[in-house]
Amino acid sequence: MRNRRTIYAVTVALMISWVLSGCGKDEALESYKESMENYYDQIVMIDAGINSIDPETDFDGTQLLGYLDQLDQLTVAMSEVEVPEQFSMVEELADEAADNMSKSVILYHQLYDNPEYNEDVASGAYEYYERANLRIRYIREILHGEMPEDLVVVEDNGEGTGLEEGGE
Repeated sequence: MRNRRTIYAVTVALMISWVLSGCGKDEALESYKESMENYYDQIVMIDAGINSIDPETDFDGTQLLGYLDQLDQLTVAMSEVEVPEQFSMVEELADEAADNMSKSVILYHQLYDNPEYNEDVASGAYEYYERANLRIRYIREILHGEMPEDLVVVEDNGEGTGLEEGGE
């Protein structure tokens, strides 16, 4: 009889520990990490597509613009994913990345829609694209537990993340 009680008590204790160990996971955090991993996987595929474009056959930019449109939609969707408290500093970076990517894509469309090449439009499109990619890189580094060297954290006055770029 005593052995049964001991076995019963041990079994109950093990079951409780299994239940409690499962409760230790933060589902919002795990979901966010999974969303971001998916985002970066899709970026890799889009990048491969962009790099595979033959400039001799895509002289009107149709393929490039298609990939850029996908990247823009993907980045906007990424910026709308709810950011868990642990990564709150990423939220503003994600919004800025999406804004810069959208501006870049608009300018690239203007560049290719116009029959005459416009250096200012090309330069602006590239600058916004670079800004978006910089923020995307910052986000990835932060999610991996690193603080980007050229990103400066300043005291937050309650109106933002308190992040500034050191290089721009």
